[in-house]
Amino acid sequence: MKFEITDIILKKDHFPCLLKKTEGQTLKKFFDIDEVFIKNRCNRNHVDDLEFRYIYKDEQNIFVLIEEYLFKENEAILTIENSIGVNYYLNKTTKN
Repeated sequence: MKFEITDIILKKDHFPCLLKKTEGQTLKKFFDIDEVFIKNRCNRNHVDDLEFRYIYKDEQNIFVLIEEYLFKENEAILTIENSIGVNYYLNKTTKN
């Protein structure tokens, strides 16, 4: 596991957790986008949010990073350019 990932993850005392924007952006560089999540999102009839999911796997754990864009209430066009902010969440599961 890369030092940048380890440094951020070891500071967390529980999962899931909200990350600082800089932590989320750092992890995003090393995680892979979850293609299954993207495909399933495209198949949904009602899309009322804009979020992306990234995965990182090591020998024992699977880490999931959620990138959720925030919008003004009743925003009609949900694009990254129209967002007013972004939240990052990190979760961890153990491989079986």
